[in-house]
Amino acid sequence: MSALKDILLEEIAAHGPMPLDAYMARALADPEHGYYMQRRPFGAPDADGGDFITAPEVSQMFGELIGTWLADLWNRMGRPDPFALVELGPGRGTLMADVLRVGHVLPGFPESAQVHFVETSPALRQAQKQAVGKDVDAHWHDDMTTLPAMPCLLVANEFFDALPIRQTRKTATGWQEICVGAQNNRLVFVPQDIAEPDFSEAAKACLPDTLLETIEDQAIVETCPQGEAAMRQLCAHIAQHGGAALVIDYGHATKACGDSFQALKEHRFVDPLEAPGMADITAHVNFPVLAHLAEAADLDVAPVATQGAFLESLGLNLRAQQLMQSSPGRETQIQSERARLAAPDEMGTLFKVLGVAHKAMPPLAGLSLKTDT
Repeated sequence: MSALKDILLEEIAAHGPMPLDAYMARALADPEHGYYMQRRPFGAPDADGGDFITAPEVSQMFGELIGTWLADLWNRMGRPDPFALVELGPGRGTLMADVLRVGHVLPGFPESAQVHFVETSPALRQAQKQAVGKDVDAHWHDDMTTLPAMPCLLVANEFFDALPIRQTRKTATGWQEICVGAQNNRLVFVPQDIAEPDFSEAAKACLPDTLLETIEDQAIVETCPQGEAAMRQLCAHIAQHGGAALVIDYGHATKACGDSFQALKEHRFVDPLEAPGMADITAHVNFPVLAHLAEAADLDVAPVATQGAFLESLGLNLRAQQLMQSSPGRETQIQSERARLAAPDEMGTLFKVLGVAHKAMPPLAGLSLKTDT
């Protein structure tokens, strides 16, 4: 049963339908009943009891490769001491723990790093603290505005997909916003007529070229104002203090529209309106918008890569071979993990990688930066 569902039904009865982003925010982050506030969502099927699994939980290889990428970049940028090692939406802290462990291969990297987590869930903050260990002086933030004034190396793995979206639908007679209403004691999608969609300049710039004039009737445009705000904070920090960021998530690398609003519970897709607070709700990330915002902040922006190609460029296959040689009996498991991270029919192509950097930074390994020529 979902206590939050009953609360939302009462609110809708009193005030009318709510925008989709307001519903998503309540379902995920309601202080008492929100999904991330009350549950531990991460874990493999039949093992940890989680609802979904992220790349760092799939295999240690993911965190090790990201860790070596960060340590190498820190070395090539002049070994700043101190620097902020930042993770957005750190889950159980598995990725950061792997990054710090492998970072010891480069003397000075862990010692120079100030670890900062951007996380709002009290339960997940506690898990992150346990994951990195008592010897790491970690700091937690509600958002990026309180990060320290120093160069940063930042990773956001499956962070932007959980930020609330809005949906706007083009019809033959105008525009509608998709909202959440109530019918027969159930939450349902209800369209609300609007005069014009409230698209940001970044969202407008990244719409398919013919969208506003010739888009097919009933096509849906998804926007993420909170995601745009977070990206602006990220870019502003790098522009002012230096550093780079790596954004890894599932989404689209080219201009597109469509409905990607979805929910997962126990590793199965479920109705996102059935039990708010009891299932993970996400939407695909619009990478062209994030890249546009970084370019507007005068950062270098790498063309969006697929996760599989990026990890393989960092040595995923070699690392898998090393682990198989050192772990007799685990060969099949390690091969399966490698495939899960990089195979086209797994995370390999659905997940994308965006690298952004201050213009004074050296090239980002595994990513070809755009040039002016």
